[in-house]
Amino acid sequence: MKHIKEIFKTLKQLLGLHKYSKDIIHGSIQFTVVLYVFAGVIYLIAPHTGNYLRSISYYRGALEVAPVVLAAGVISGLLCDLILRKIKPDEKQSDNEKKK
Repeated sequence: MKHIKEIFKTLKQLLGLHKYSKDIIHGSIQFTVVLYVFAGVIYLIAPHTGNYLRSISYYRGALEVAPVVLAAGVISGLLCDLILRKIKPDEKQSDNEKKK
């Protein structure tokens, strides 16, 4: 039960991410779902295609790439959050400084 509470606590912390970071993670989740759906469709229609072995290789490829895409999206989203949080709004250059 303690482990489950820690997981929920971690998920609640993810709500505090920067908007751009949330969009990156959301996009990687969407692309992962698309890859899994593609793999399922290819697996179902593989017996009816001209080259069964090639269809199965597409199926396996999509299944192998999907978790990697998700992991890369989460890592890049978290790195992006670190970078965006490091730059404070006070540190940005004003319009007057840019013109000089």
